[in-house]
Formats: sequence, structure tokens, C-alpha cells
Amino acid sequence: HRSTCRQASSSIAPLHKLVYNRDTGTITDETTSQQLYRSIIGIEIHAQLAVATKLFSSGPTKHHPDHTSDANTSFSPHDIAYPGTLPLLSKSSVQKALISAAALNCDIQELSRFERKHYTYADLPFGYQVTQQRWPLAKEGILKCRRYSPPQPKKKEGKKTRRRGGRGDSSATKNASGISLIQEAGSDGLSKFFEVGIDRIQMEQDTGKTTAISLVGSKTQYLIDFNRAGSTLIEIVLKPQIHSAHEAASVVSTLQSLLKYLGTCDGKMEEGSLRCDLNVSICPIFPSGNNEEEADPNNPFKKYLPKGVGNRVEVKNLNSLKQIIQSAEYEALRQTSQILDGSPTGRETRTFD
Repeated sequence: HRSTCRQASSSIAPLHKLVYNRDTGTITDETTSQQLYRSIIGIEIHAQLAVATKLFSSGPTKHHPDHTSDANTSFSPHDIAYPGTLPLLSKSSVQKALISAAALNCDIQELSRFERKHYTYADLPFGYQVTQQRWPLAKEGILKCRRYSPPQPKKKEGKKTRRRGGRGDSSATKNASGISLIQEAGSDGLSKFFEVGIDRIQMEQDTGKTTAISLVGSKTQYLIDFNRAGSTLIEIVLKPQIHSAHEAASVVSTLQSLLKYLGTCDGKMEEGSLRCDLNVSICPIFPSGNNEEEADPNNPFKKYLPKGVGNRVEVKNLNSLKQIIQSAEYEALRQTSQILDGSPTGRETRTFD
């Protein structure tokens, strides 16, 4: 499963013809067939818990029987930072967060704390987010995944044949997301299962939802709906032990299926119940003496990274497996092209277009 990126470079360097392997994460020079780099991916998943009330208030969520879908109708004064209101921690939110952490084989912490994370967004009423960055609910878990296999094209209509044990290709099954999962090792030698470490799971408040509306004359109007503000999220931070776009899709799909099975999250990515951020970087397949130094000494995951790894670029708010695959591939190819042009990328935050 490969795709080609042809990107114009500076006047000094020639046009780069790069191929990205979505299964192994290797970036190859198409002209010389030389493998140059491999992608390294970390994932942060934000899952909205399926509870009836908000994290610190009695405001109804979409799972409450009295919830309405009309904008700005389902929140309490505390959810919009009304002065004088006090928080009350939701017991059911803590219970479902603990169930999720236990299912992911995490170490539940005896002490966890909430703290403020300050940043300014129009849909963040408090002007800060309540989270558990330094004192999370759980740490050091593990997730076992089946390898992802792209859905096969539909066969032409014709005579139907019946096979024992079910219909279709017996080498693949589909999970709750409808994606195919490899059951046997392929010709590339990859095993059918792989494991990814979980750094931490923390509880936090969700923000409101901003919708952009295009107006006449190239103007844009932004509308804010606070129904979602204050809902309970768990952020699942996975270690950068993922090496390809298809591995990233498999990780997200596996977590989606697990949380739906547990009943802790409905997993509806199209509705924003499950959102994903990718941290993508690349490292040389054959390191040289010139790139033995760490590119980002402040990276909290540097002990898991090989020498010569480049700066990580965060791609925010991906809400489908297709977007995850496309953004991981594009970012790996873009960073490789930047290095070949002599201008490696720095620390950046991007959105998926």
C-alpha cells in the first residue's frame, strides 16, 4: 500500500520522488529505490465518556434523557464559568474513567489531581482547561492491536458462491469501525498483532464547539455552541511506538472498539465523541555521525526515540480513520522533503485540510 508524493523543492535540489509505505512506515526514494527514513508516530486520543451529566456540574450531556440538540440549551451556569458557581465532581465520570484504565492494563494511581491548563479559545469559557497533566488517573498501560488492512474493492456482480465459515475473504475480519484487520502475517513479514504502550490516562473537561459559516464577500462567521462544554473527556496518551499510517489507524480503531464494548464511550468519531491528535516525526533508517544528537531534548518521550529523530509535528482533531492515514502519510513525506531541501521542520502544530 504505497503512494507517491511529488513536491517541488528549491532551485538547488532536484524534484523529489518519494514513496511512503503505509504498512511499514518507510519513505523511499523512487528514483534510486533507497530507503531513507521511517515515520515515528505518537497518538493522543480524547474520548468523551458516556455519562448523563458534566464532569463538574449537573448539566445534561447528550446521554441525558432531557438533553436537546438545539444549540446552547444543555448546560449549567458552572459550565459557562458563571461567577459564584462551584464544581462538584461527577462520581459516574470517575467510575467510567477507571473502567477504561483497568481495561487498558494501566496502573491506577492512588492520588490524582486536577489542575489548570491555560490557553485562550473562544469556545473555552473559563479561559483554561481543567485537566490532570502532572497527576493523571492512571499510568503505564498496554494496548494489543491487530494490523490494519485496507478494505478490498467490491467484486463485480455475478454468480454468488457460498463458502464454509462465512462470506468473503477468510483472511480478514471487520471490526466495529468497518475496517479490515489482518489475521495472518503478510508477505512483508509483519506479525498479525503488535503492542503499543500507554503513557497515561487523564480526565479533563471538554470545550464548546465552534462552527465556521462562510458569508458573502469572503467573510466568515463563527458560531459557538456550549452544549458540549464541561463534558467529561479521558485523554489517552500513547507512547511513540507506532511506525506507520496503518498502525496508527489500527490503534485508534482498536481503542474505539474497546471503549464501545465497555460502554464508556459511544466512539462516534463523526460526532466528536472520539477525537485524535497525531505527533509525527521521522528518523533516518541508517543514521550517520551527523545526526546522532537529539533534535528535541525537551521531548518527554525521548527515551523511546532513536537517535537522529526529527522534530515532532502535531496534527490536531482528526475524526476519521481515513484522515489519520492520510495525515500520517502526508506529514512523513513533507518532513522528508524538507530535510532533502536542507530546511528540516521545527516544532509545529497543524490541522488536517
